[in-house]
Amino acid sequence: MRMSDINVFVGPNNSGKSSILYALMLLRMSAEEKHSESQIVTTSPELDLGSYLDLIRGGDAKRTLSLSVTFDEAILKGRYGRSLDAELFDKRIDYAGCQVEFAYDETTNKVEVKAFTSTDSAGRKILSVRKLDAGKWSITGPGRSLAMSMGVSFWSFFPIVFPQRSKPAPGRVSRALTEWHYLSRGMALGFMSMLDGIKYIAPIRERIPPYGKVGTMPYSELSASGQNLMRALSTSRLTKSRNKTLMNDLNYWLNARFKVLRNVRMINVDRAGTMKALVADDRNGGRGINLAFTGCGISQLVPIIVHTVSMPESGCLLVEQPESHLHPSAQADIADLFIDNTKGNRQFVIETHSEHFILRLRRRIAEGRIEPERVAVFAVEKKRGNSVIKQLTLRSDGHFEEWPKGFFEEGYKEALAIAEAQYKE
Repeated sequence: MRMSDINVFVGPNNSGKSSILYALMLLRMSAEEKHSESQIVTTSPELDLGSYLDLIRGGDAKRTLSLSVTFDEAILKGRYGRSLDAELFDKRIDYAGCQVEFAYDETTNKVEVKAFTSTDSAGRKILSVRKLDAGKWSITGPGRSLAMSMGVSFWSFFPIVFPQRSKPAPGRVSRALTEWHYLSRGMALGFMSMLDGIKYIAPIRERIPPYGKVGTMPYSELSASGQNLMRALSTSRLTKSRNKTLMNDLNYWLNARFKVLRNVRMINVDRAGTMKALVADDRNGGRGINLAFTGCGISQLVPIIVHTVSMPESGCLLVEQPESHLHPSAQADIADLFIDNTKGNRQFVIETHSEHFILRLRRRIAEGRIEPERVAVFAVEKKRGNSVIKQLTLRSDGHFEEWPKGFFEEGYKEALAIAEAQYKE
């Protein structure tokens, strides 16, 4: 799949839409735990994907799991890449993609890397390692003479090559081996940095609490389910979208854009000011209403706004069912929230069942607010037990070049059924 700025996955339940988001989260969670005993991490406080057997088709432990990702050059620019000894390697190395193959070891009950290949922006292989019998590794890419003098260790699923002490090399070759060691470290750190920009929003967010503690703590970041909302909003850091505080931006979207609440603010619950409540004024006149009692929809919406406006410059936000518990007009307005925050290299990957969300995207394309090539819509369906993905091409007038069979046809079918029932009468 060629991803764009706003990527939308639609289709029936259990068709495989969420697997796209979970594959990216699997990479990010694993990269975070670079010293984990297992080289793939399936569980974190944000998301629990079960065990390796839950990931593999049919629960077959003998199957391998392969994941491949390539980053655009705009994201890679300035991250890493260096020139090696010109006499031994005559080109600059720029890592743009990787493919990793995992396998389950039943004897140790661990998931380990079976093979790893990194590529440059042209798709050429740079460094490749493959596990052999007896714990040995085949290394290719640096050249045969260098590879034979190399060993390999891992940070998570990233291979770090190093000179083998048992095979001392001549000075010039030794320097090249050291270059490759630091190059592989740089690749690992660069990919970890990019994967760290992936954030996730769960399909059901927690209700906003009537009051909560504030102040900066190690776990002050807003979680996937909306935890730590009070602490996140109490910070004074500026957002990337409008150079405002999170509270300023939250007010802008809830009032000016979604038109549901105004003057959102925190008030003290205790004398010390460590416990606060999140309150707002109703647009119809009510004042000081605790957001905990404004309905479930607000609790679902607020974390999406906060996550979106606080995205880093090269962030990627994975969102499951942003429309949960929201009125159709608010479902459509979420499309505007994402469109307005795609500046820089920000990216959204969205799994949705909302026709209203899709209609607003199409309308903004027709109005010229966003180019059609910056929106990718993927239809996912099951065929003979396999998930099949088809990208739906959008024209500049907001229409699809080909309307797929079964794509949001429920409204048409119901209207037709009503007409037929009336005719029978």
